[in-house]
Amino acid sequence: MNPFVRLYEAPVETLTAAAYVAVLFGALVVTWWALGRNLLYLRDQYQNGWKYLIPFWYTVRAAAVAVLVAVDLLLIGAIIYVL
Repeated sequence: MNPFVRLYEAPVETLTAAAYVAVLFGALVVTWWALGRNLLYLRDQYQNGWKYLIPFWYTVRAAAVAVLVAVDLLLIGAIIYVL
């Protein structure tokens, strides 16, 4: 359906959906930034190496990467659902 026709027929619903998409897109940008920062940290720490055991904070950041990827996928699904 033409978005302008939809805006004319149901302006509140259409603008609310657009606002939800804007908020979800903003959250997606923030999680992509956090994901990039974590991946840079992990690459740097991996290149420095360690002696015997994997450091605790390296494991925490690796788990955070998995959680951020899951959140990103949920946000992308929510954006598609709203549209």
